[in-house]
Amino acid sequence: MTMRKQLMLLTALLLISCPIFAQDESTEEGSSGGMAGAGDFLFEVTGTPFNTGGSLLNFSEFRARYFITEEMAVRLGMEMDLNNNQQTPDLVINDSYYGLMPGFEYHFVNEGSFRSYAAADLMFGQRIASRKSSTGPTVLGAASLPNNPSSFVSNRGYTQFGGRVSIGAEYYFGKRFYIGGEIGFQYINRNNKEVFVDGESFQDATKSSFGYLNTTNAFKIGFRFLNF
Repeated sequence: MTMRKQLMLLTALLLISCPIFAQDESTEEGSSGGMAGAGDFLFEVTGTPFNTGGSLLNFSEFRARYFITEEMAVRLGMEMDLNNNQQTPDLVINDSYYGLMPGFEYHFVNEGSFRSYAAADLMFGQRIASRKSSTGPTVLGAASLPNNPSSFVSNRGYTQFGGRVSIGAEYYFGKRFYIGGEIGFQYINRNNKEVFVDGESFQDATKSSFGYLNTTNAFKIGFRFLNF
């Protein structure tokens, strides 16, 4: 996502939050102190201000949350990066990613406007990569033209699954709006796609697994919309 798009999205979120801050609710919703409680449905956007790409904020996930009780919630995270770029009239490169993260939260602190929690997520993702040309080589399974069948192929398509455990905290401003952050460790199993060049198999599918500290959700901004 470009910096201009990030700033536009952040501005839109702030504009949405203004009437939410100003709204005067006469009835009690959720738990006391403006905290989310049983039956509450929330929506949030996560990101990190620590990226090195020069952007103010690198957005990561869009996430929906539903509180079963004041201590327990289920959630569903989604991430998407669509990149279908026609670089020249005869060359189109597709390098897109889709991710889905269903999970569960358990909240430890429920005092005042602050709460902390632990979370666990399953992670499923797919990267679609191709390089299609009408005058040169066409590549399926990677977004770049590989050189050697025995060497590493960059920008490769894949499917992956894994898990993540996280700890987080959030602070509620009134009954509708909150900010917070989350960090965690995740472990991924990845199946890299077979690479074809002009319809001929160039490199077989490969597998890899890895784990790392995830800070892409270090900042989050959210809204409580409904109470069921």
